[in-house]
Amino acid sequence: MIKNIITGFILLAAVVLLGSSCKKDFLNKGPLDQYSEENVWKDSALVNRFVMDIYSNLITTYDYVGSYNSINQGFLPADITDEAQSNFPGGTADLINHGQYNAAANIFDAFWSLPSSGGFHQNGAYENIRKCNLFLSHLEDMPLSTKGKEQLTGEVRFLRAYNYQLLYSIFGRFPIISKVLSMTDDLNIPRGTDEACRAFIIDDLDAAAAVLPVAYGASDVGRITKGAALGMKCRLLLNAKQYAAAATAAEAVMNLNVYQLFPDYGALFYPQNDDNAEVIFNKEYGSDQSGQTHTLDLYENAAFFTGFFSPEDVPTQNIVDQYLMTDGLPWDKSPLYNAVQPYANRDPRFHASIIYDGTTWKGQVIDMQLGSVFNPTFGSPSLTGYMFRKFLNPGYVFYGNNTNYQNCVVLRLAEIYLNYAECQLKLGNPEEARKYVNLLRRRAQMPEIAAGQMTWDAYVRERTVELAFEGERRADIRRWDMGATLLGTTIYGVGIETVDGARQYTRTVVEKRTFEPKMYYFPIPLAQLQKYPAGKVLEQNQGW
Repeated sequence: MIKNIITGFILLAAVVLLGSSCKKDFLNKGPLDQYSEENVWKDSALVNRFVMDIYSNLITTYDYVGSYNSINQGFLPADITDEAQSNFPGGTADLINHGQYNAAANIFDAFWSLPSSGGFHQNGAYENIRKCNLFLSHLEDMPLSTKGKEQLTGEVRFLRAYNYQLLYSIFGRFPIISKVLSMTDDLNIPRGTDEACRAFIIDDLDAAAAVLPVAYGASDVGRITKGAALGMKCRLLLNAKQYAAAATAAEAVMNLNVYQLFPDYGALFYPQNDDNAEVIFNKEYGSDQSGQTHTLDLYENAAFFTGFFSPEDVPTQNIVDQYLMTDGLPWDKSPLYNAVQPYANRDPRFHASIIYDGTTWKGQVIDMQLGSVFNPTFGSPSLTGYMFRKFLNPGYVFYGNNTNYQNCVVLRLAEIYLNYAECQLKLGNPEEARKYVNLLRRRAQMPEIAAGQMTWDAYVRERTVELAFEGERRADIRRWDMGATLLGTTIYGVGIETVDGARQYTRTVVEKRTFEPKMYYFPIPLAQLQKYPAGKVLEQNQGW
């Protein structure tokens, strides 16, 4: 990340843990004898590297893949929505989708606190938050110019807000910690109110937006910008259903006039297009200096390419059904639909996002029939008859030291357009919403929605396909209160047979999922509750 800033990044793991006296098991993770805490805050290069470590430990959707959390296999966030299916039956995603979990399962515990032993490889949110607070507490000690301190403070306040926003999206209300705690402090901090939690995040994002630049030079690409702070504020306000305020935040992003839609929807996620003009904020990978990697290409491609059990996650027929035909009609209402060739004449975003039977991928025509070399019966055959294409690098090499890992786009202009459109629909301005939805349909080379035809259902479908698999689906479903129909639903796949030399495609049931309203948020992990003494127990989410 921020490839020309960091030198010798590996040493940073040592720097960040100085002063963390209650976490001695982590003190052996770097050469602590090289720097004292006093020296760190007096050296501008080390201060920068400290901040870079917080960047590197941000949790994104790519960090789920191939990792092992506190229970079982890693999984994409899409797997716990109608978009995708974990391809490892009985894993964490299945526990969630079948309602077979509780606080004792400690699902997402590693997101809250520290990495579990042999587990999730990123720091938990509160470890990152502590680093942000530690930085802010030493601000006066740093040998930086006033402008330098201002910029780094803005970045760190964004990073703190990002981590709190992650907690808020998973668990809801959280304990607000705004300073470095010592053993003399009361460590049994209760969860804040919804209003207090949102206000704290927004205050950090506003402070960041006030001082951060709109853009950087080439050597600093990847650092947080004013647009990133305003965009994350827009996301938070939308999820809180504060539509007027969210619309204002979206307008503030658009009025910066620095972002534009990338012309090729599929290629905007390729490594050669990292940091393109549509990207507002992403996590940077692939730097030889930072050593950051992810395992997306290794775990989401067919075993034919990877040489081991994969793919880990697979798209559902449910999401396939959401892609319109090229005439702008749903598949079951369009004269273009052909049951013998069900994937022809689909929204180009479908072809850019999903590997289906007959796809050409990495120079191969993919045969998804069970028992083919691309979908063998052993290992991890696709449970749905599909595989991911979106996010994957078509040039990835599955051997040697390949560090060409694509960035994870956290926030892009298309989401801001959709957020603004949703706000305008909720505020009674469908024609204004239509304008921004049509910008996306035009990019996708799909028919535009005609005047007077901008409906809520059309908006939901557009958001579903444009942002497919990007990690915000569960928050969308919660905001729309559609958990019963989109989370507690039947998941479908496709069965593929060859009869008399011709393909036959049959809709199949993969699993039936469970939903209760309490499942909009996850329980506070028991491991965290047990850290509080009797009489000061952390409040559990309702129903758990």
